[in-house]
Amino acid sequence: MRTTPNTNDMDRSAGANFAQNMQRDKAHRKKSRSLKPLRKIWPFITKYPLLLSLFVFFLFAASFASLLLTYAFKYMVDCGFGNADNNAEICSQLPITNTSDASVYFLIVIVVTLAGALFGAARFYTISILGQRVVTDLRTSLYNHITRLSPSFFERVRTGEVVSRLTTDSMLIETVIGSSMSIALRSLVGGIGAFVIMLFVSWKLTLMVLGVGPLIVIPVILLGRRIQRLSREGQDNLATASSRAVEALSSIQTVQAFTQEDMERARFQDATESTYQSNKSRLGVRAIMNIISFGIGQTGMVAVLWYGANAAAAGEITYGDIAQFTFLAFILMMNFGFVITTWADLLRAAGASERIVELLDEVPDIIAPENPVPLDNAKGRIDVENLTFSYPTRPKEKALQGINLTVEPGETVALVGPSGAGKTTMFQLLLRFYDPQSGQIKIDGIAIKDLTPKTLRQQFAFVQQATPLFSGSAMDNIRYGRAGASDDDVIAAAKAAFAHDFIMKLPEGYATDLGEKALTLSGGQQQRIAIARAILRDAPILLLDEATSALDAESERAVQKAFTTLSKDRTTLVIAHRLATVKKADRIIVLEDGKIVDQGTHTELVKRGGLYARLAELQFNLEG
Repeated sequence: MRTTPNTNDMDRSAGANFAQNMQRDKAHRKKSRSLKPLRKIWPFITKYPLLLSLFVFFLFAASFASLLLTYAFKYMVDCGFGNADNNAEICSQLPITNTSDASVYFLIVIVVTLAGALFGAARFYTISILGQRVVTDLRTSLYNHITRLSPSFFERVRTGEVVSRLTTDSMLIETVIGSSMSIALRSLVGGIGAFVIMLFVSWKLTLMVLGVGPLIVIPVILLGRRIQRLSREGQDNLATASSRAVEALSSIQTVQAFTQEDMERARFQDATESTYQSNKSRLGVRAIMNIISFGIGQTGMVAVLWYGANAAAAGEITYGDIAQFTFLAFILMMNFGFVITTWADLLRAAGASERIVELLDEVPDIIAPENPVPLDNAKGRIDVENLTFSYPTRPKEKALQGINLTVEPGETVALVGPSGAGKTTMFQLLLRFYDPQSGQIKIDGIAIKDLTPKTLRQQFAFVQQATPLFSGSAMDNIRYGRAGASDDDVIAAAKAAFAHDFIMKLPEGYATDLGEKALTLSGGQQQRIAIARAILRDAPILLLDEATSALDAESERAVQKAFTTLSKDRTTLVIAHRLATVKKADRIIVLEDGKIVDQGTHTELVKRGGLYARLAELQFNLEG
């Protein structure tokens, strides 16, 4: 019976859950193909009212300038080029002495164009800055939320999937807010303005333009829904590819040692090929959308202008009206085309925001109580009362059953037993990475559920069998145990962990960058850095999960001396498969199948026989 998640089991479980989530998402997307998910992003935008207000002002100013140009063209045609006498009634209304001079109108066009360019640049800048600010806040909020989620979440969702949502999806939202949304709003405002003016110029021609509209709008709406589905599908496939790459690259030595490079390449290629096919289909649909929006639209406009030219020849409207209407129709169709184009981008962003919101809506299994109890200067007493627990991925399998245990302050207690007996599970429950199905744990008489997770975990210094280190210097990795610790404190901790000597031999000593996951160090060196980190933390309870397993015999003896000194004033729980490392423990707890089957000192347990005696005889005979 296993009590800690087996890697293969977890991979299969995570894969199954991931597949289930994908199926659920696809079912959900069939019901929701709209921009509604973007509403969740709105609070991030409204946090900056000044930027938003400036954007709106420059948006309308730039649109007004572009519409004003149409009037300049109208009067240029009707009054310039020597036509002032033929349209005396219209031209007499202008505050210009020589209305037939076309240069005046060109100057007006230039001034209005420059004003429109200035307002357009200001609109672009403000919305781009707003987009950068929003995506920064969104990523920060998302990462803050992810780091609060319980380990059970990461059992069912791959890290690569989370990273994809954190980076790729948020980047897409940045593009939409900083570009596509700006273009869509500009096009919408300009299009509406052009349409209103067109009604005043010639309502007959405008109605003809409207007749072309349904031929464009209806297909676009139908195709837009397909684009959103394909966009979300492509994002999911890309996340799968990213997840596969992260898994393989983070374990590249294992991949190469088992000569599985070809298999990993094939898996990644399959995932990227699926992404390509989804994007290919999406781009094909979008191309059809462009044909409809621009092809039908422009053909319809030619027909409308044909009719308008005949109306001008009959004297129903002026040629200046035709010029203005043509310009306005061009603005309307161009802006409508931009709306259609950006609509597809907005649908993609809706899919991305939906994926991000799914993470933001994920509720942590472990939450702080409403009225937490403070815990200052903890003595380190631990009480475990009738504890029963099953991992969420294996609810029918009991990892711990009816555990009752009391550890006095300053006592050193070893947990031993075969693999899967429940030793590491005890540590995970002590740190409240999970909550038990029944029973409770108390620290100094306070139930750990009554403490905030931060307060609880501050009472522990934890050294795992393979403690992860981070990119950065040796100094940074040790100081991770206690932020703000002085350099002298860090060096003292390293000396206590017998890490100082090898650190000083590094190219830049404590300032040496250890690389990703500190892979430039040997396993034993990594472990001593981790031990130094725990020593620096100076917590009342010390948890050692096979903390010396990666050390050679000489280093292990040295570190054991450090632990002996360190644990004098601390409650210490030690997990060890090598029984020689726990012979001097105050008490040894023997676990089997998630139950305590015996406890006592090394001498007492050997004399009594049983599981511990068999393990001791096997190990010591083999070692001898």
